[in-house]
Amino acid sequence: MSWHLITGLLLMAAPPDFSAPLGGSGEKAPTSVATLVSDGQQLVLDVDVVDTTPSAATDDVHSDHVEVWFGLEAPDALMPSRVVTTAPEGKLFTVSGKDDPKALEAIIRGEFPADEGCAEDKQAVREQLGTAPKRTRVLLGLAHLGFFPDARPPVLYDLERYPGLTPALGEGDVRYEVLRTATGYHVRAVLQPGALLFVPKDGVRTLRVRVDAIDAGAAGTKETLRSTHPAPKWGDAETLRTVKLAKPLTMKLVEGLPELGRPLTKAPGAKQAFDELPPYFLRTGETWTGVRALREVPWSNRGRLCSVSLDDVTAYSPQASVFGPPTPFVGGDTASIQVKAPGALATLYLSRAPGGLRAALSSEVVETFRFKDGTPGLVERSDDPMYGRYTDGPCGGATVVTVGLVRLEKQGPKRTVLLTWDDCGSGISDGKQHLSQYPESADEDIIPKLHWARPGQKLRVTFGTLLTLEATWKPDGSGVKVETVAARP
Repeated sequence: MSWHLITGLLLMAAPPDFSAPLGGSGEKAPTSVATLVSDGQQLVLDVDVVDTTPSAATDDVHSDHVEVWFGLEAPDALMPSRVVTTAPEGKLFTVSGKDDPKALEAIIRGEFPADEGCAEDKQAVREQLGTAPKRTRVLLGLAHLGFFPDARPPVLYDLERYPGLTPALGEGDVRYEVLRTATGYHVRAVLQPGALLFVPKDGVRTLRVRVDAIDAGAAGTKETLRSTHPAPKWGDAETLRTVKLAKPLTMKLVEGLPELGRPLTKAPGAKQAFDELPPYFLRTGETWTGVRALREVPWSNRGRLCSVSLDDVTAYSPQASVFGPPTPFVGGDTASIQVKAPGALATLYLSRAPGGLRAALSSEVVETFRFKDGTPGLVERSDDPMYGRYTDGPCGGATVVTVGLVRLEKQGPKRTVLLTWDDCGSGISDGKQHLSQYPESADEDIIPKLHWARPGQKLRVTFGTLLTLEATWKPDGSGVKVETVAARP
């Protein structure tokens, strides 16, 4: 993009959303100035740098350059930046909300009498912490960019500070040119939303910004830092100025899901499903991935009568979610989009029929169909540990299975339990009453199978050759009935 084209974009833009001088400690010389403006699709950044001692250094850090920090509106939106990391896997923790390695070390080395109850679980929960705790800083929610007087390719700094994630600029996310001036140089850049690395799933209304100009000076002289903040600190989101954009940035985040990436009020029929999606998205080259940081209290209950947790400790696990391409499931006005995260797979089901967007997020759908009035429907199944987590002891490894009916309605997905059972010999229920006992046979492995007896109207569940149940419902999905019938081949 030529300098003149960038200038044209700037002239057509509204007054700057952000404008601030770059001051240095005790300086009386003319200050550098930075401005930033949004046109709703991209940001235009101008930095006029006063630098009368140009440096010929080519190092990306110890040379003349401009550094720009961008951040989410809430500094710790994803997770705290100051945490404790441990070996060997680089786990991340805080203790009572602080990055205190000594406090975590005391917990790791904590001793208790050998005959104390739940000793195995206490040892197990401590082993989850790792060893050799030390302070570290992560940059989840921040982007750190570098621009140079010689217009070399821009730099995305600190890639090692995004544990579990792989941020990368896409082609065209950052384009800039430089003009030499009588007092230094002028950087002008056009930044696509990808330059921010992290964006909220409903578009960018507010962000945080800091601009620093680094003057390496002549050989043998001390480096000078000028900044839009009076006391800039590396990686400190609190030193970034909050900027509300007059024209919020919108972007395309997921193929086939235009509702994401823009400040759009979701219809009631889709709000719950969209709320369950990752709250932020991360730029990973030419694509975006959903991102969140899971927060957990280390916990163990290997022995079912024990439950040991470290309530003062919070563990953080950054997690990326990859969205698949859209696929119709019951016609062209519907789409299913897979959402893959480590150890988890869910599918977003969408309907864009007249009357507003409707959606449901489900971990496993067995069948899809339409009700008599055309409303999309799903039969979904969930498999969960009987005690919330698999443990030892009787039925500690048992799984509870729930089969449900989902109707994508205007006010949100309507879910009705069809059947629930477990593999520990307990009864089979339709959610209201006991129907039968889960069959036990030494002659065959019981693997329940679900299939249509009448598509969209009658669902059959067979438990080997020993038991068959059929669930039926009215044309609108109400009046569910489950009956036992003779097993059929």
